[in-house]
Amino acid sequence: MTEIESVGESQADRDRFNNGIAIAVALISAFMAVSKIKDDNVVQSMQAAQADKIDYWGEYQARRQRQYIAETTVAQIKATMPATPTPEILKSVEDFTKQAEYYKGRADESSVKAKKATADYDALNQKDDLFDLSDAFLSVALALFAVTALVRVRWLFGVAAALGAAGGFFGVAAFAGWVNFHPDFLISFLN
Repeated sequence: MTEIESVGESQADRDRFNNGIAIAVALISAFMAVSKIKDDNVVQSMQAAQADKIDYWGEYQARRQRQYIAETTVAQIKATMPATPTPEILKSVEDFTKQAEYYKGRADESSVKAKKATADYDALNQKDDLFDLSDAFLSVALALFAVTALVRVRWLFGVAAALGAAGGFFGVAAFAGWVNFHPDFLISFLN
């Protein structure tokens, strides 16, 4: 009597079980490969958004400093201005006031751009978190499928399949941009 027969499992059952594991592993591996490419692109976009945010806040600060200098210059001119100012002094006050208004407007533009870059980064981060969860679930599923192939416990196949399905769900959610499925409690625990 062979070992297969003593366990009560025929060769055909073994082959079907092994084929099921092989198909699951192949599907998960292929999905992980495609997800990895997209996740890397999301991360590159996050880096670009982060760089834009930093640049725009730098512009904002520089323009606010120029605004402050122009406003301070106006205040100094007015503080030291004679009772009857000359046309040149009045022209200087007018010019520096215009500069202050110009830099305020430009600083406001930079602020809007920086806030948009921040929002873009945050939205991309939500997608990246979903890809990370997908990768984690799928990696654990692959490991469990490997153990299942060795120990031949069918309920372990079910656990691995459930984790694979969860990983697939989070991956599809990331691809589709379904950030409302972002599990904040799980992400905060893993951070």
